[in-house]
Amino acid sequence: MANGPLVSIKRRDFLRASAAAGGIIATSQFWWGNDLLAQDGKKDEEKKTGAKHVAKCKQVILLWMEGAPSQLDTFDPKPDSKDTGSPWKQLSTEVPSFTPVENLPFMAKAAKDLCLIKSMTSNEGNHSRGSYLLHTGYIPNPTLKHPSLGSIVSHQLGKKDFDLPAFVKLRGGPFGAGYLGVENNPFVISNPGARIENLDYATGVDKARMDKRMKLVEEMEKDFAKSRGNEAVEAHRAMYEKARRLMDSPLKAKFYIADEPQEMKDLYGKGKFAESCIIARRLIEAGVSCVEVVLGGWDTHDDNFVRTKRLCGDFDQAFAALITDLKKRGLFETTLIVWMGEFGRTPRISATEGRDHWPNNFCAVLAGGGVKGGQTIGETDDRGMTITKDPVRPQDLYWTMASLMGWDTAKEFEAGNRPVWLADKDSKINAKPVEKVYS
Repeated sequence: MANGPLVSIKRRDFLRASAAAGGIIATSQFWWGNDLLAQDGKKDEEKKTGAKHVAKCKQVILLWMEGAPSQLDTFDPKPDSKDTGSPWKQLSTEVPSFTPVENLPFMAKAAKDLCLIKSMTSNEGNHSRGSYLLHTGYIPNPTLKHPSLGSIVSHQLGKKDFDLPAFVKLRGGPFGAGYLGVENNPFVISNPGARIENLDYATGVDKARMDKRMKLVEEMEKDFAKSRGNEAVEAHRAMYEKARRLMDSPLKAKFYIADEPQEMKDLYGKGKFAESCIIARRLIEAGVSCVEVVLGGWDTHDDNFVRTKRLCGDFDQAFAALITDLKKRGLFETTLIVWMGEFGRTPRISATEGRDHWPNNFCAVLAGGGVKGGQTIGETDDRGMTITKDPVRPQDLYWTMASLMGWDTAKEFEAGNRPVWLADKDSKINAKPVEKVYS
């Protein structure tokens, strides 16, 4: 490279030259969103609030049931209701109030470890809005992007300079980190278990050659920062460094299950969801803060009973296996497992043997991470139409998780020149932790 100042270059030329870094750019795209780095606010010493007990949870596994599972065909059956009930029998368990459908035998055996909330409720019956609310704890706002659960966990509990990303999502589209910044975006793997593209060096490129390419990019970034500002460059560089660390780390083997014993695979059962749950456990054991595992197909407007039976089979054994596996490894008490979808489904059955959107009442299941198992919170009437006891809103659920993990709920962030918080503090909503979950 010639001596003297670098020639000023246009942004598109800078990006084109940056491509010399090869797969590292593509790897960094897993984290890169359309949000700039967070402005953490000026009150770093504010006292934490919200947790009235010792927070035990250090890591999270979110089992996201995409499409909205039917509460009546999973955890809140009404077998005696002719016009709303499902054809499935309900199972008796060690917890009298926990009576899942017969298609969930593994969940029935795990009853003492589970906290079932039968009385989740919201006003959002649209998939997009409901998913946003249950992923963030906030009603959608067109002028503000709130961070998802995984991004909050990454920000609050993630380890800096850790080789693996703090938040990994297995399947599904990304919910970004919003005002918490790109460093807390999810690392999304669309096909868990398969070879991850761009995680290895390109053909003909070794570590030494990659180092030279990165030095070239660094020189170009210096000139770019002088003319366009340093903030975007620093964010860009952070993503490069994070991606490079992952590419060089032996921990990337945790994304695959080829070395898992057959007995472990048998414990979780067959199918992509089961394999994804094994990967989730591997990542949690390695130190990843949050893993979201997606099981889609729950939008059962038609053929509901056949489809929900199959979907129950997909998650039942794997969920129970996660509990067993985490217990054996001493991780269950510090790892929160959350099972939920965006809303429930109509009690009344349609002409096409389906159930439509129903945010009025639905279910969520919690386990581990300081949760008091062996209990059911909330009740619904005999037909599953209304909540008769202890309604729980998504905002309340997020305050509950804040208590379980000890989030700094008092800390004020800035997004679009407005103050924002990790959990909804709107006085009109007046959300609060559901203390029964952990006390």
